[in-house]
Amino acid sequence: MTEILSSLLHAVVEIYNKGGVMMIPLGCCSVIMVIVIIERAWILRSSNFFPFQEIENLRRQAEASKDLHSLEPALNHAMGRILSYGLHVLPASSERFKEAIQDQARRELHYAERGLVMLEIIVGVAPLLGLLGTALGMISVFANIAIEAPGRAEALSQGIAEALITTVLGLAIGIPALVAYTLFSRRVESLGLRIEQEMLFFYHKLYPHE
Repeated sequence: MTEILSSLLHAVVEIYNKGGVMMIPLGCCSVIMVIVIIERAWILRSSNFFPFQEIENLRRQAEASKDLHSLEPALNHAMGRILSYGLHVLPASSERFKEAIQDQARRELHYAERGLVMLEIIVGVAPLLGLLGTALGMISVFANIAIEAPGRAEALSQGIAEALITTVLGLAIGIPALVAYTLFSRRVESLGLRIEQEMLFFYHKLYPHE
């Protein structure tokens, strides 16, 4: 196991040395991408927004009492915080109640979207950093070829191969970042629709004639 880790570390260091200075920002992008993906995957779980059992209990209580004033939603999930914030403004007009729950819903969705901007930036920046690294590498290659006339073809092919490392790495970072950004964005959209449906249910229970 130790030998495998040592070989892997040696390979990473070798690639880093061949890739040049642009490997530093690309490495930072890769670390940030992994952290954001893990963190958003954990945060955007359904249980953080709509724990099934708790939502069903709130619905049953609302159906039984026809009155939301007695509800005590938990604050450890998004829907509970939204409903609790709306109940705190009661007694209030239907418009005031709707405005309160919509405000809290926007805050919850804003929290859900946190980190997606960073993924979007990485999607655009990582491939460009890779291309910049390749361009810098090519400049260095042709500068060296002009000096070292013997073995020009071999040096050129080896230099181009090394220069392309950053392009490959930039794409290797940008592609999974794009996939993750797309999936998380769709997830936030679906959460927004579900929040709207739940809000309408409790709104009509409290104001049945609206």
